[in-house]
Amino acid sequence: MQLIAVGDVLVDVVCDRMPEPGQRVHGSTSLRAGGSAVNAALAAADAGADATVCGRIGGDPAGDLIVATLEARGVRGELARDAELPTGVAVSFRDGGVVADRGANASFSPSDLPTRLQADALLVSGFALLQDGSREAAQTALDRFEGAWSAVDLASPKLAAGAEVDVGATVVLATAAEAKALTRLDPEPAARELAMVFAVACVKLGADGAIAVRGNDFERARPVPVARTSPFGAGDAFAAVFLVRLAGGDGLRTALEHACAAGARAAGSG
Repeated sequence: MQLIAVGDVLVDVVCDRMPEPGQRVHGSTSLRAGGSAVNAALAAADAGADATVCGRIGGDPAGDLIVATLEARGVRGELARDAELPTGVAVSFRDGGVVADRGANASFSPSDLPTRLQADALLVSGFALLQDGSREAAQTALDRFEGAWSAVDLASPKLAAGAEVDVGATVVLATAAEAKALTRLDPEPAARELAMVFAVACVKLGADGAIAVRGNDFERARPVPVARTSPFGAGDAFAAVFLVRLAGGDGLRTALEHACAAGARAAGSG
């Protein structure tokens, strides 16, 4: 089973607290390769798939960290290196809030992609598809893809609001807030409406699991409860494993169950 993940490639920094203005505090921090495409590809690899990441990084040590992480985990990196812009960074404070600098991701272009994208599944992040700078590259990935299953993960309510999502994908994934921003509907009716455009529509419900619609088939699954310790990657892991399981021939319920388990593992991995 082969999955290609297209989207933002970042270094994620997690701080365990937010200092008061002017305050210097001691606390724990972590730094790791991340971003939507990397998180998804690593989860797919953990699920037994052959995974590839397509994106853009800087020619800096942060970019080297991402390349080394992918190599160590057996994930192929199709990563263009920007001579001017740095590798993107996202900083999360566990007391709340994320600061993100897209860096080289904002210059991700069609020329950064392989001429042919052949795999069983393609996952494109809304962070790439629904933002200026990388939009054309993300749409080009969908257009070039040669395979049965292609998915778009909407990424954020702000990006989903008013977005044009009929982009040639077969699957759409959204959180409840993203689905609401796009359709103005609650999760179940939103999933049913989106399933009129996509072959499969999935709405992620956080700790309450997820729902999915395929034609007249409606399914729901819930994860085993976990204490969330990582602010990054749970939704990306869910999306990747859901898509890999669908591409492997699983039905909606089984795909949802495996995806919920993957999301829970990622949420508790910090």
